[in-house]
Formats: sequence, structure tokens, C-alpha cells
Amino acid sequence: MSAKIFLLRAIIALIAVAFISAYNRTGMPVLLWPGLVFYAVCSLMYLKAFLSALFKTRRVSADFLVVTVLAVSFLAEQYLSGMLVAWFISMGLAASFYMIETSQKKIQALTSEREKTARVVDAAGSMHEVPIDHVAKNEVVLVPQGEMVPVDGEIIEGKASLDEAMITGEPYMVFKGAGDRVLSGAVSVSGQIKIRASKPGNLSFMYMLAADIAESLKHKPRMQQRSDLIAQLFIPGVVFYALGYLFLSGMSGGDWQQAMMRTAAITAVACPCAWALAVPTAFASIIGGLGYKGVLVRGGIPLEEAGKARHVVLDKTGTLTLTHPKVEQVVGVDMDADQVLRLAAAVENGFLHPIAQAVINCARDKNIAPLCAAQYDYLPGTGVKARVNHTEVILGSEETMAGMGISLPETVCVSGRAVWVAADHRVVGVIGISDELRASADSLGLRFKEKGIADVFLATGDREEGEARRVARIIGADHYQWMMTAEEKTALASQLAKEGGVIMIGDGVNDAAAMAAANVGVAVGAHQAELSVRAADIVVLNDDAAVLPGIINAGRQLRHVINTNYAWAVVFNLAGISLATAGILSPWLAALVHHGSSVFVVANSARLVKQ
Repeated sequence: MSAKIFLLRAIIALIAVAFISAYNRTGMPVLLWPGLVFYAVCSLMYLKAFLSALFKTRRVSADFLVVTVLAVSFLAEQYLSGMLVAWFISMGLAASFYMIETSQKKIQALTSEREKTARVVDAAGSMHEVPIDHVAKNEVVLVPQGEMVPVDGEIIEGKASLDEAMITGEPYMVFKGAGDRVLSGAVSVSGQIKIRASKPGNLSFMYMLAADIAESLKHKPRMQQRSDLIAQLFIPGVVFYALGYLFLSGMSGGDWQQAMMRTAAITAVACPCAWALAVPTAFASIIGGLGYKGVLVRGGIPLEEAGKARHVVLDKTGTLTLTHPKVEQVVGVDMDADQVLRLAAAVENGFLHPIAQAVINCARDKNIAPLCAAQYDYLPGTGVKARVNHTEVILGSEETMAGMGISLPETVCVSGRAVWVAADHRVVGVIGISDELRASADSLGLRFKEKGIADVFLATGDREEGEARRVARIIGADHYQWMMTAEEKTALASQLAKEGGVIMIGDGVNDAAAMAAANVGVAVGAHQAELSVRAADIVVLNDDAAVLPGIINAGRQLRHVINTNYAWAVVFNLAGISLATAGILSPWLAALVHHGSSVFVVANSARLVKQ
């Protein structure tokens, strides 16, 4: 079903209402016949929908009760009541489906397909582009600077700094050269490389991850099963009750005309307007309200699931941080801290990676002019070097220094990620680098707990525990895990989904499978990885983590409003059917009372727009 179909039904019903109302006021038959034609057309549309659902899904849809209302109203010559019921139902569902479809179209617009091609170099040295899934094992693929690695393989020529943030969540460049292995999804930031494919293109990381996402999406929970079950019992029950009343009244010698009137009243007052509108109007209202705040939702089920979730898993890089690091601390070892920063800035002036920019910015902020350097070069691991005033200066991690045979002082510690500075193979200082957190990330975990979340997990691909621990402390997470791969994040989400429900919040390709495995997946940032946006149930467009607790609150409010709508529908239907059976409600009055019930449901749901 779509909004256009319900709108068409509403228009046809409204035309019928206009003609029949005019006939009731004037008594002119020329106005009745067009009204009955449109009455028949509307009835046939509902009958077709009912039969289609019955034979295709073997389930009784709410169209059955509408068809019964229209049939009994026609036999009782209560044409206006029948068309008013059809019009109200059609208009309510048209508005609901329109808002949901609009939200879904906005999400689809964010995920335009990338060209899935690779530059394959043949034995003669000629290059030609082919679809990635056509790349065979051992074929050579050229990756120019600035482009994404299309297949998994091994570098056989060239060297480059690779941005693997989309794969691992690690925000810093990794320098790789001949002999190093690479995964599809990494981006060559500097340098051109040639890769020998280690497997066919359709078995590469990106393709396999997409397959995992598709498989996980098949197992999404269906929170509307309760509504469907109620409808399966309620709809046939009311129809059989009404027809049974008609049959028994007629067989007992009662007035057939009176029995027809009461049967029409029963079906009119018990029409599933309250049931039909209870869920979609609530969904549409909450989706529309969140849309104004830059939050797009794939229907109402994810929000209902979010309202029940007990756990939240947060990705770090890009989700909680700004992806560009900053210098947290500079510590000198047998050298003044400012001089250490001056040497480091001189070396980093020759490079473009985020750590280099952080060091340069720190030196500039402290009005420290960098020295001149030459002979810039990358080092294995995560390090760089250059010559500054005839002194070889090396910057890098603990692994880099160990690889160069440089020993580190045991008594020196620094806040954040340690970047050691060595001059002529002797450590002279260390610089603490940390990711800059978004302002909205501070105490985010505590805000989740205020909304009823039991545990907040920080899951990051960072290689250092200290950085993960620091961020977990700032946001107020209960648990943190570092060096997590996409598979490990997916396993964590799958486990927590079985333990009370989980919301997975991330922004990269490495988060996509975990989002699909979770009860609810939230992608922060529309500009982020295509697969993560596709896998997400909810997309936050403006990179603002502050709205995340509000999503949980919206889910809880949604469940409360839906339950209220259901409670009202139960009380109303029981009272209405009882009054109609007793003959207190005429068909016309039953239709009016029924519309009042629907108005209550719509008004109650409309409160969610402001949540």
C-alpha cells in the first residue's frame, strides 16, 4: 500500500459523500445515482485489497471490516455513514503513509550508488575499467591517489598513506608499501599503488560486508505482530457477531429492518478506525517531529524498538569525535617542551596526515616557529622522519621507535596517544595526541541512562587502550573495548540484542554490519559511509550526538501513545458495540461516535510531533 492509493480512495469516498449528502438534503434522485456509482467504486477498491491480502499473505486485513461496513450500510440504505467511514480511514492512512514514504525517500537520496569499478592492468601494461565483481584473483589493480582501494590484495608497486577509518574506525593514516596487505574500502591519501588481488572482487571485504548487512536485515524484529494478532481476532469476530445478530434476529421473528439497522450500527461503530489509526498516526507524528530536528527514521518500528532497548553501543571515531586530533600534552626528556614541539613541527611540515596538522596547529597556537627540515620520509608502522639542522629527527609510536632500535624512558607518561620524538636516535620528548570530542559527547552516557538505558558500551577500532579509556570516562560509558574489528562489533551487537535489546550508533562502513545486527541501527551524519546509512534504521543528518538520547525518549513516548490508543480502542469498541446491539445507537449516530473515536486517536498521536 502507498499514500497515493489511500488518497485515491479518500477522493472517491469524498465525491460519494458530496453527492449522497446533496441527495439527502434535496431528495433529487439525479444526485443519488452518481453517489452510488462512486460508492460502488470505493467498495470494490477495498474488496480488491482485502482479497489480495487474503490470497497473498493468508491474513485477514482491516479492509474486510470496511467492506462489511460498506455492504451492510448499503443494504440498510445508510450510504452516507458507509462513505464517511471509508473517507476517514482513507484520509488518515494516506497522511500517515505520505509522511513515512517522504522520510524513506530522503534516506534513499543519501545513498546514491558508487561506481563499482576497478582499474585492471593487464600483462601488456594496458589499463581498462571493469566492475569490481569481475576482478579475478591475482589480477593487478591500479589505485590512484585519492581513490578507494576496490579489492583486497597485496601492494606490489608504490607506497602510500592509507586512510582505513571506514574499515577499522582508526582515524590516523597507515603508511604501506610493497608487500603490505590492504583491504577494499581504504583510501589512498598520498601516492599511487598497484595491488595484486588476493581473491575475486565479489569476495572482497566490501562485498562480503554488504552481504552480511543484507542477511542481518532479514532478521529485523516485527513489533507490529501484536497489532496484527489483535486485528486477526477482532475483525472477523466483529463481522461474525454482526451477521450472527442479524441472522438470529431475523430467524426469531424479529423486525428485519430493525435488525439491519442495528447490524449496520454495530459494523459502523466497530469499524477499525481506532485500530487502523492507532499505530500509523503515532508513527507518522513522531517521524515528522524528528524529521524537523534532522533525524530521519525508516518507519515507526525502529522507534518502538528504541523505546524498549536496554543497551547502547557507541562507535568513537566520527560519532563522538571530530575525526581531527589535537595535541593534549608535550613532555620534554632532557629538552624543553617548546623545543620538542619546534622539532616535531619542523618534521610534520612535510606531511598531510591528521597528526601532522595537530602538531603544526599546536606550534602555531603557541607562537613557536618551526625550523627548516629536509629529506622527509615515512617509516614502517606509524612514524615519520626528516633532517632538521643536520639532526635526524624521528616521530612515531612505541612500535616505530622499537623498530628503529630506540629505547624509551620508563618514567615518562603522557595523556592520550603517545607520539615519541627522537633526535639522533635518542628520545628527547613525547607528545600526547587525542581525538577532539564533540561538545555534545560530554556525559552522553549519563544522558542515555536518564532515559532508562542500563549499559553504555564504547566500541572503537583505536589501537591504544588509553584513548578508549579516556573517551569512555568523558562520556560516562560503563564499558569500553578497543582494537575492535567490524566482525567483533557485529558479534557484540548480536549478543546484546539477545540480552534486552541494543541500539548500535556509528558512522563508518565498519559499523554497518553491527547496525544491521542490532535491534536499532543509528547512523550519525548523512555524509558518512553509504553502507552504514543503508544499514541504519535511523539517520542523524547533522552530526549532532545531543539528539541521540532524544531518540530513545521518542521511542518510549511512542509506545505510551500507542498503548493509550489501543486502550481507548478497546474501551470504545466494547461500549459502542454494546450500545449498538441494544439499539441505543442508530447507524448514523454510530458513525458519528466512531468518527469521534478516530479524532481522539489522531489528536493523541499528534502530541508526538513536539517530542
